[in-house]
Amino acid sequence: MIEILVVDDDVSQTDSLVILLRREGYRVEGVYDPEQALGFLRQHQVDLVITDLKMGEKDGIWLTKNVREHFPETVILVATAYGTIETAVEAVKNGAFDYILKPVQLDQFKIVLERALEFSRMRRKVSELENRLRESQSRPRFLGNSLAISRVLQLVDRIAGSDSSVLIFGESGTGKELIAEMIHRKSGRRDHPLVIVNCGALPETLQESELFGHVKGAFTGAHRDKKGLLAEADGGTLFLDEVGELSPAAQVKLLRFLENGECRRVGDTHTEHLDVRILAATNRDLGLHVQGGQFRSDLYYRLNVIPISVPPLREVKEDIPLMTRSFLEEFSSRLGKKPPRISEECLRSLMEHAWPGNVRELRNLMERAVVVDQDGLITISDLPDHLHAPGSSAIEAGVKRRLSLREIEKLYILSTLEECGGSRKKTGQVLGITKATLWRKLNLYASEPTNSDSSAYSFEVAECNEEVGEPA
Repeated sequence: MIEILVVDDDVSQTDSLVILLRREGYRVEGVYDPEQALGFLRQHQVDLVITDLKMGEKDGIWLTKNVREHFPETVILVATAYGTIETAVEAVKNGAFDYILKPVQLDQFKIVLERALEFSRMRRKVSELENRLRESQSRPRFLGNSLAISRVLQLVDRIAGSDSSVLIFGESGTGKELIAEMIHRKSGRRDHPLVIVNCGALPETLQESELFGHVKGAFTGAHRDKKGLLAEADGGTLFLDEVGELSPAAQVKLLRFLENGECRRVGDTHTEHLDVRILAATNRDLGLHVQGGQFRSDLYYRLNVIPISVPPLREVKEDIPLMTRSFLEEFSSRLGKKPPRISEECLRSLMEHAWPGNVRELRNLMERAVVVDQDGLITISDLPDHLHAPGSSAIEAGVKRRLSLREIEKLYILSTLEECGGSRKKTGQVLGITKATLWRKLNLYASEPTNSDSSAYSFEVAECNEEVGEPA
């Protein structure tokens, strides 16, 4: 980031002021006309512009107006001679912070300069806090009154004030990122950045560069210095989602940072110390990856100082009515509609669904329901076919064909297994039977001759029989 941009059509004046300010420790660049200054501002974040007033047709007044319009967080100082103070006052009326007299008196100039830079920092801080407030109000909330969810929220309250690393476990769609955001908002770091990184979205070859930064020439394509995401989070929090996707090299560097706070950019010989709290999340069993050698055990234990396990939606189904009402209100408000009611049959279907996509799946479903709703009542017909009660169509078909109770049970179990994506664990939870019971029934079905009524499920039976083996 550039602290100061000097603008003057007198090349020698510009270069002299740039040299003077650099000697005083500022990060400074200089340009020689107002249009060039606007182009520079489009490509760089600048705290302060120092501009001469008299520069031809497009002068300092013109530049001041354009900077105020297009870059409102950038502060402007105008430089003027004694004879043009009235023009400098006009510039202040048009948005300049203050003016300085030429020739510059260094001591007085530094006082004005520091006031202007401090004003710029305060303005950016206010803008950043406003953006965070708007973002937090628009983001989904972590909902639930069940015992399991209450325990998670209580743990978040207890650990938010510490700087200990946290490892959040949970299936995709359970709200791990929301938990990380809650920890950050409740911590003493709330006024500093929360940087969110999806490690699975970073190519392995770029992980080190993205996380730790690089210097110009560190590798092919490194045309300039790059600040890493860890440095972006300095003073705040870095959330590493899907941390199990980190490459071995990135794991080594992350471990070093967790041990002593040291961060070294790729290709650099200089090490900097950063103050960043690390939160991480995974939908994998990292313990198994440690045993298999894909994830470092020392890094695992460094991250897993405080473990938080977020339950899947199927284990907290008592929270579905609360979540459903909240999502309906959220999306109705966005569309300027009155929140629709939901029928008992529809709610019962939601309670019976296995929810392989967890809360994210429910939230997306409620968004769809609000968009397609026309009469203010969400019914079973407003839900996608796969959300109708598991196995209901199979049972209806079995009854019409006058199948035996045992044959209907077989159809119900196999259709529920299909609804649950072939997962025996989810199927057993939906049906309320043990894995051992499900194992016996699936092996029995696989050994039976295929008939016309159950042929649609013969492949699933054979496939699951290979997976089941002995009951756990």
